[in-house]
Amino acid sequence: MNSSKNIFLLDSQINFSEINYSNNRDSQIITFDFDSHDALEKKSIPHLISDTLLSKKELLGIRNNAFLLSDWYKEETIEKNIEYENVNLGSLIQAEFINILVNYSKRFLECLNIIRKFGANENYHCSGLTYEIMKYLSAKVEKINDSSDDSLFFPLDLLKIKIKLGTKNHFTELEISQNFFKKLKKFTEKSSIFFSNKNTDFTQKNILISEFNTISYQSLFSKIPESKLNFIFFNRRQPTVWNTKTFSLIKKSGVIIENADTLMNSEMKKKIKNDKKNIEIKINNMFKNADFFNSFFSINGNSFWISFSSHFITYFKKRALEFIKEIQLAKELLNKFHFSFILLHSEVGPNEKILLQLAKLKKITIFLLQHGLINDSVEGYDHNVYTGVIPIESDHAIVWGKVYEDYFKQIGIPEEKIHAIGTPIYDNLKTLNSIDSGEDYVLLATSGPTKEVAVDLAIENIEKNIATIKKIAETVVSHNKKLIVKLHPSPDEYDPSKILRKINPEIEIIKTGNIGELIKKCSLFIVIDVSTSIIDAHLLGKPVISVAVWRTSSIAVKAAKTNFHNFAGLNIQNWLPTVLENNSCALADISSFEKIFHKMIHDDEFRNKIIKNANTSIQKHMSFHYDGATTLLTFLEKFENKF
Repeated sequence: MNSSKNIFLLDSQINFSEINYSNNRDSQIITFDFDSHDALEKKSIPHLISDTLLSKKELLGIRNNAFLLSDWYKEETIEKNIEYENVNLGSLIQAEFINILVNYSKRFLECLNIIRKFGANENYHCSGLTYEIMKYLSAKVEKINDSSDDSLFFPLDLLKIKIKLGTKNHFTELEISQNFFKKLKKFTEKSSIFFSNKNTDFTQKNILISEFNTISYQSLFSKIPESKLNFIFFNRRQPTVWNTKTFSLIKKSGVIIENADTLMNSEMKKKIKNDKKNIEIKINNMFKNADFFNSFFSINGNSFWISFSSHFITYFKKRALEFIKEIQLAKELLNKFHFSFILLHSEVGPNEKILLQLAKLKKITIFLLQHGLINDSVEGYDHNVYTGVIPIESDHAIVWGKVYEDYFKQIGIPEEKIHAIGTPIYDNLKTLNSIDSGEDYVLLATSGPTKEVAVDLAIENIEKNIATIKKIAETVVSHNKKLIVKLHPSPDEYDPSKILRKINPEIEIIKTGNIGELIKKCSLFIVIDVSTSIIDAHLLGKPVISVAVWRTSSIAVKAAKTNFHNFAGLNIQNWLPTVLENNSCALADISSFEKIFHKMIHDDEFRNKIIKNANTSIQKHMSFHYDGATTLLTFLEKFENKF
């Protein structure tokens, strides 16, 4: 008689109705994600949640370990096999790879702890990624179905786009392949022929801008014709021109667009084809070094290479071969023009890393432009490094204001590398601010867990986020206030639309568009934790309530202590980002929100004090606001004249 338990390991890929489960003491269900947990919860089916089997130490250590593992390409024995045209191919996947490592490591640790709790001799039933891990941990593993999901290793290969339906704010979400997106992008890039026939001398004073959003920088493009500098625009991840507005902006600006159509030639195509074959051979030889990979890819002394290897090898090979073309295009671009400067937003994007590594060989000066709110708290340091917002490789950093100038100095960036001159992306708010809103609605900007933070992925914290959004909506509605909810633009974020409509079908939910327009018209702005849109609200004179979900948890505080780096001038007690300090925002959590909200809408003195404090704060955060484009162009012209 077999007395073994039947243990079902479920995630959202598995249809529960298809499994042979009997609710008795010889069966156990364990869920690995929120969707599967939520489905069983609604059916009142008892189950364990996988991340409850992890200690807080294990949960906290996942991201830090992922950061370390993402540096695998720096190992001397590895580096020589994956260098191509002086570019380390392994470095180009780092940002994407961190997300993969966090999610995979969390699942591996959960499976390991399940074996420790229940033993290797139980009957395990699972699928997909869980099955791939469990089959190496237990001999008694049954695959529930044959579905294969590579979304963990190829998260960017399937894109979600929102399509507006009709005249009202109704959207549907479609999934398209990366290949199809590239075809659409290539079609839009054909417009580059309209921006290439210039009589200008491009042998000097050329500025390369890469991976900029055309609309976000519309004020910059409108000012470029007044500049003595020549601008070349090179986007590989996003189109430069996609509608009549962007076409008009670029055409009037005089900017030259460079892309595959303008740079590729038959000789380059042959070289790419041959080089791919050679690189693939080198990569295959590299992965024969099983001793290194077995040792390196481990958690707490437990190697996960065996279950990880086949997926990772396929993933890395695919990405590396894709980068051959990107490197050749970038090389051709840098040979085509004599660039004085390159302007980038990040140091971690693959195309940005290519430009960084190739530009160094040509001694081209690189400016890293701040493009979003930087978490200048203690616990934000590691995240800032691995998201590329700190100038590690860049020659100079252009930051918004004194707050970020001080932060960069405190973490060891030389003063001469830091320039607090603002940003063009808020220039449009001058127009918005000049118009009286006259509307009385509350605006909530949602945000959810991030894939690179294992703590965020814990179901307990996801539920806390949902409960917080629900509490905010219920409170606003109970006070007879109109509520508009702006969802986070990322397609991976949790969508609370169904919950919100149950609370009140009149709640307006907006999925796309410029949040600045919405903030301009609202009477109160509410954010979850910290958002760059707080800056928008401060510039527009709107009061803000920041409702804590992640930042005030005991786990987050412990993480701050764990990750603390003893930088000169930093106060270990100061864990809040500066944008939330000095009462520039009203701070609340789920238990205190209703009280704070009531005070904000009924106590004019409190409300006005928050607005006044925010106005003081924004002077430190933002230099030359409303005129960032002119300031940037003037700065670059003066800087170029030094040489």
